[in-house]
Amino acid sequence: MEITEVLDIKGEVCPNTFVYTKIKLEDLAYSGGGILKVIIDHPPACENIPRSLKGEKINYELLEVNKIGNTYELLIKAPSVED
Repeated sequence: MEITEVLDIKGEVCPNTFVYTKIKLEDLAYSGGGILKVIIDHPPACENIPRSLKGEKINYELLEVNKIGNTYELLIKAPSVED
């Protein structure tokens, strides 16, 4: 699995973690799709980001959530979307 982009938003809290993730995923989806690695250190965001993405028009797919020390890595697949 090849990571297309990385979004490091350590230090941010909800709802900003979702807002930044959504913007980056939309950019990725309209640029041909890919896999975004989101790095966070706000534990509630591990649940809030995937839950919030389920309500979006674009069908994003949460592939993995990994805890590494005090940080978390979410791997999210953005499908290719045409304008």
